[in-house]
Amino acid sequence: MKKLLIPLALIALFGAASATTIVPMSVEKLTDVSSDVVVAHATKSWAQWNPQHTMISSYTQFSVDSQLKGTSSGTITVKQPGGSAEGYTQHVAGVRPWSAGESAVLFLRPSSGNDGTFVVSGLLQGNFRVRRSASGAIIADNGVEAPTKQVADEIQSFNPESKSLTPYSGNRMNLDELERRVRTKIQTR
Repeated sequence: MKKLLIPLALIALFGAASATTIVPMSVEKLTDVSSDVVVAHATKSWAQWNPQHTMISSYTQFSVDSQLKGTSSGTITVKQPGGSAEGYTQHVAGVRPWSAGESAVLFLRPSSGNDGTFVVSGLLQGNFRVRRSASGAIIADNGVEAPTKQVADEIQSFNPESKSLTPYSGNRMNLDELERRVRTKIQTR
């Protein structure tokens, strides 16, 4: 029985270690902490190991459709932790990849590697996927696509007032409303 308990304890420990906790940020806070906010569409993605061969990063090249804040224009590259390279996969909860052609409103800041790439502010909070709803409205959404028990366990939202954790659900709004909130925040600085 003891031989069974040790592996179960290790599984429980490592399962909990793969979770990500997010402190929720409003659109206005995301605008404040980001150097650039753009509406863009993904053109290509790739993943590669860092020089030390200890971490895989995914890179996505975006074509900027409109700039809401900052100086980004033309083509930008966004770097995220995790991905698949040379037969290995590293998964990071709270990070989701993009596919070519996918549109998003991205809240960005320069990556710490000073390599000309950007990182998303607030993990998936700063990544609003842009889609057309069944009614034809253009919607921006930074939530999880198909919430499952696994996703609910992986991505938690921390409430500092109550010191409690709840499953992360994100925000969903019309693209026009999101853009208006970003522009209003920039004007009131």
